[in-house]
Amino acid sequence: MGLREMKAARTRRQIAEVAVSAFIEQGYDETTMEQIAEAAEIGTSTLYRYFPSKELLILEPFAEVLDFGRFLRARPTDEPVEEALAGALMDLADEFTDPSRRITEIRRIIDASAVPRARLWDFFLNSRADFEHALAERMSRQPTDHVVQITVGIALDIFYRVDEQWRGDHEKDYRVLFREALESLSTAEIVVPRMRAAKAKQ
Repeated sequence: MGLREMKAARTRRQIAEVAVSAFIEQGYDETTMEQIAEAAEIGTSTLYRYFPSKELLILEPFAEVLDFGRFLRARPTDEPVEEALAGALMDLADEFTDPSRRITEIRRIIDASAVPRARLWDFFLNSRADFEHALAERMSRQPTDHVVQITVGIALDIFYRVDEQWRGDHEKDYRVLFREALESLSTAEIVVPRMRAAKAKQ
């Protein structure tokens, strides 16, 4: 990353931090883009260049945390695929529960706001595509391969189910929920739809 890109990334992060603090302190609907620009000591046009809409500001902390592909690529290359997937999910849980990211507070705001809540699914969809590429690289397959896509689907379904549990009670430990889900699967008999084998020709 060049100097210009590093500076832009730093500015983007600073703007998001200012915005999140404002949303938490005075409310999402009550906070305007003009107030955020003033607090961040930048012009309104600069703010809109980085974040064209307010919901993108509240969702910014999730952009990195929900980067499933990044977590999978960071796992040891000699680690079995199933262990790498479990490790990637636990690594995600660690960042999700990092107090400095303020994810719990941000998620409460998103859950109470229709537009950001709907846009959050866009992040999931975009992240899934990269997750498929990361898994395909590790499995030496194509991202469109059924095995890759179904495996990613299972891993993401684990995340969705844990997230639903956590949304129901934000006081629950996200890492504990993930660990319980993964441990239960280690002894579960997963039923996969399967065609009946064709009879051998006489």
